[in-house]
Amino acid sequence: MAEKNFYVGVDLGGTSMRAGIVNKKGRVVALEKRKTQPRGAHLIRGNATATVERLAETIDRAVKDADLKLRDIGGIGVAIPGVVDSDDGVVRLAPNLGSSWKNFPFVATLQKHLGKKVYLFNDVRAGAVGEHTFGAGKGVRDMIAIFVGTGIGGGIILNGELRTGFRGCAGEVGHTVVAADNDVVGITGQPGTVEPLAARSGMERMIENEIKNGRSSILPELMQSLGQGRLTSSVIAEALQRNDALMKEVLSHAQYYLGILTANLVNILDPEMIVFGGGVTERLGSRFIKPIQQTAVKNFIQKQNAHLVKFVPAALKDNSGVVGAAVLARWNG
Repeated sequence: MAEKNFYVGVDLGGTSMRAGIVNKKGRVVALEKRKTQPRGAHLIRGNATATVERLAETIDRAVKDADLKLRDIGGIGVAIPGVVDSDDGVVRLAPNLGSSWKNFPFVATLQKHLGKKVYLFNDVRAGAVGEHTFGAGKGVRDMIAIFVGTGIGGGIILNGELRTGFRGCAGEVGHTVVAADNDVVGITGQPGTVEPLAARSGMERMIENEIKNGRSSILPELMQSLGQGRLTSSVIAEALQRNDALMKEVLSHAQYYLGILTANLVNILDPEMIVFGGGVTERLGSRFIKPIQQTAVKNFIQKQNAHLVKFVPAALKDNSGVVGAAVLARWNG
């Protein structure tokens, strides 16, 4: 049977879901985006079955937007933030989606709604595949993708292929210990990992602590007016535009530890390229990446030709995961 020309790629997050129709050249020909939970949906917050029903509707809409039928689709790839078992199609743990996502039979549930083959992947690894196949890393043999958002995730491409690891968990760069004497802990309970020190959630925690200690800043006001009480990429950009001293300090702190993380990865794997993705990178661009690169290079064990290691922003931006999930579905189909 001839290979289909179109695949569905889904990036399912705690806040929103994005379903795209992706052609064989990596172009997103239709995209449907919705909130993961409908307004006033507190009663089903975290309800995995209800979310899958909503996702099935979103995929149907995207297919119709592309003027296609489900029979025209070669397969559906879904990228989820958390620990997934791609072979069994089970979400083992997805804290950002809710407690009912523990050992949830995702693939079987979604296939019942759509009657189409579904493939399950980790969101950041899918994003790395998207960037390597059709984005910033196209044509590169060895690449590491680091996505900085509420948390920090990564994907490793070696010899042109995604490295999944013996147990399927390679690329969990956010849980790399970069400050062993720091008592800040993240979801793993391990102190000194990079995620609670450098992700947006970590930056937010640091800001809250400083404000409680009497630090003056425009950030609380901006977080309410622009971020609905959260430290969003828009809040960060606006605070920097207004030359807020606390924001500059917190961002510099995060960039330093991301630089240490990156140096460790380069010293171990020696990739050609580091791709940075996520909302903060997309908003700030080189202003975010350059200080990370400077710290990383200072800590390279091999400084000769250090300039040949490229530090670049993700080219596909918000669609990295959508494109990557579709690519992986095509490869697995």
